[in-house]
Amino acid sequence: MKLPLTRTKLAEQQLYTGHGRRLILRDQLAIERTQLANERTLLSWLRTALMMLVSGITLLKLFEGVVVMEIIGGLLVPLSLLAAVWGVRRYWRTRVSIEGVVSG
Repeated sequence: MKLPLTRTKLAEQQLYTGHGRRLILRDQLAIERTQLANERTLLSWLRTALMMLVSGITLLKLFEGVVVMEIIGGLLVPLSLLAAVWGVRRYWRTRVSIEGVVSG
């Protein structure tokens, strides 16, 4: 007797079918590893952006009156925001690319 597919199993079956064939376990695991690596990369970008932001604010507050440190701190704050945006953009582009390969 064959049991009906649950919603989760049906979603997995639809997710992992590409090019008209069912992907084998090795392919499924490779896709999941790639997705996890993409998430780790996003977290690395965000961690870097946060450290740049904190460093920039620290330099601005700690070295008030020291022009060189204020310039460096003033540059780090907007660069941190740029790094965060770049990381999120990269994450979404890679995610869409992965989903395109999976869905065929």
